[in-house]
Amino acid sequence: MPQELDGRMRRLSAVIAILSIIMTILYSAYTINAVLAANALPIVVFTLGSSYRDVTYCNSQTLDIYLPNAAVDRPLPLAIYVHGGGMTSGDKADINPVFLNALASSGFAVASINYRLAPRYKYPVQIEDVKCAIRYLRATAQQYGINGSEIFAFGASAGGELVAIAALTGAGSRFDVGQYLNESSALTAVVDMFGPANLSSCGCFSDPQTQFGSNLSNMVLASPTHFVVPNSPPILIIQGLNDTTVPYSQSTELYDELRAAGDQTQLLLVQNMGHMFVQVGPEPIDPSLEQIAQDMVSFFGKYESGS
Repeated sequence: MPQELDGRMRRLSAVIAILSIIMTILYSAYTINAVLAANALPIVVFTLGSSYRDVTYCNSQTLDIYLPNAAVDRPLPLAIYVHGGGMTSGDKADINPVFLNALASSGFAVASINYRLAPRYKYPVQIEDVKCAIRYLRATAQQYGINGSEIFAFGASAGGELVAIAALTGAGSRFDVGQYLNESSALTAVVDMFGPANLSSCGCFSDPQTQFGSNLSNMVLASPTHFVVPNSPPILIIQGLNDTTVPYSQSTELYDELRAAGDQTQLLLVQNMGHMFVQVGPEPIDPSLEQIAQDMVSFFGKYESGS
């Protein structure tokens, strides 16, 4: 009897040990899934048409394309979004739905792009990727029903800086390297939303070596003011008056230089707004985000073919 009891106890202990292992595995799987879910990028919901997600373009980077359902008898103008994040972070999923929907509702196709990030990749690879995305989208325009002669761009923070440089340097610039070089990287018009303009006076990057490595002279090549020339594409600059990350003096400096060169430009100063459309103080930003989106659509619309 004692031996039989001892055997049962051993079997019970073995069952408990096995159950403990199973519970540990299940808990670990649950924890891993929870961590992955917490760090997963948000899915951009688009109900106004169809979308192509994670399309690979240049340097193994990806982009999303959103095509509105509105029936048209001609290829769609395209607006490319370039995200911010100090060239070290951010994702194509960061596109604000207010801007996406405003553009799509007005008959624009929209592409949101990823690009290589610092510190692993130092500038100027970021602008090289933006340029390559423009050339790729022009090369594949017919596939997506896009008008390759009407490509616009808008960007926030570092993305605004990059779209301004892309516009000001035009086609065949020093940043046009890699694939699709038989296509132009020119833009019709851009919206620069609180992007750094002159890195020699901005102090916008706390540790510039992160973005530029030991060659800090590349900070000049990351400054839109460095590339201002007459006959550049029109640029709408949007800037929060309460922005302490990229002060509004950056936007006014670029605006003044564009006007001095005789370029078409507009400056929209937003009350009660800090960086990345953050409300500062008890009053809402003025104009509202929705109105800013409509202003962008109207600005692009002025430069569409047949306008």
